[in-house]
Amino acid sequence: MSTPGSAERFKIVISDCHLSAGRFFEGSLNPHEDFFFDDEMCEFFRYFSTGKYGNGPNGPIEVELIINGDYLDFLNVPYRGEFEDAITEEIAVFKVESIIAGHPKVMKALREFAAQPGKSITYVVGNHDPDLFFPKVRDRIFQEWDPEGFRNPSRKSGENTESVRILIEQDHLTYPEGLEIHHGNQFEAVHVLNYAKPVLESPDLEKPVLNLPWGSFYVLKIINRLKWERDYVDKVRPIRLFVFLGLLFDTWFTVRFGFLTAYYFIKTRFLPSPKRRSRFKVTLEIFKQESQNVFPDLENYARGILDQKPQLKTVIFGHTHRPMNRVWPDGRQYINTGTWTKMINMDWRGIGQQFRLTFAFIRIQDGEVHSDLRQWVGEHRPHAVFHG
Repeated sequence: MSTPGSAERFKIVISDCHLSAGRFFEGSLNPHEDFFFDDEMCEFFRYFSTGKYGNGPNGPIEVELIINGDYLDFLNVPYRGEFEDAITEEIAVFKVESIIAGHPKVMKALREFAAQPGKSITYVVGNHDPDLFFPKVRDRIFQEWDPEGFRNPSRKSGENTESVRILIEQDHLTYPEGLEIHHGNQFEAVHVLNYAKPVLESPDLEKPVLNLPWGSFYVLKIINRLKWERDYVDKVRPIRLFVFLGLLFDTWFTVRFGFLTAYYFIKTRFLPSPKRRSRFKVTLEIFKQESQNVFPDLENYARGILDQKPQLKTVIFGHTHRPMNRVWPDGRQYINTGTWTKMINMDWRGIGQQFRLTFAFIRIQDGEVHSDLRQWVGEHRPHAVFHG
């Protein structure tokens, strides 16, 4: 915890950037790439590691970049032309190599950020990047972002470096100043990752495979197949209105969308396979949550955490792709960092296509935390408070 008179420290939280294999992959235009702000992101990292965030009168300024899940999108990278649902470490390494090759500028910018004095990167795993549970995948990230730390002879395979850590033991970060950070997928039964058993091993399997939730199968086998026809299929909110209008104006596509969803849900939730685990209790919770609200904004869960933990002042989520800064009358705060990808909002409160390069800006001094939701504007006018 900060001591009285201590220097300012900063935390920058981004999430849901969904870097995949690049605009062109294996010689073709890649419909599964959703991130197109490489230059802006490089400026963003450079700004928060140099200038007034570089060195101060008392030495290097401490800035922690918190990548709050779904930054690297492993689900959107095909392997030998297919979206495999039995993901081995070999497949996961191929995917991380493809993402690194697809965004070389961003990888270089992250490496330069982590190399600056006082700067560090913390990665919280989300539902699109569970491949990070494999040690060789983490090692490839450490090698790319912190090559000096990766070469430390005392470091074990998969182990964090001094400047870069990937959180695989738990699903959230808690700071003593009253701040807690979750990706948010663990509050949706459809996307829950099993941190106790992230990888499945069985005599019936040649190699261990990721223990994926239903939502990952949904992306791999349905969304990625249909994106070849409608590249916006995973970007429209709210989904119920999208389905309703689709039945009216794009009937055959929407019917196939519904059929594939039902088929793979039955296959992955009710038919046994060594490649999958599906608990009946989780299946019931999926039915319950999906019947109440598809793509919830998670605000109630954030408030629940604040009520359970009176020492907290601010809770930060990602996951929903909907930026939000909610301050309740008691001063407690919920921030959702939104996304750096294109979204299509069919809700009348914000209808249209949206690009919002939002992030949480956190300043800590003298044991107090001050948090804002901000929007990256550019080098000349870097960032402004986001008002929705």
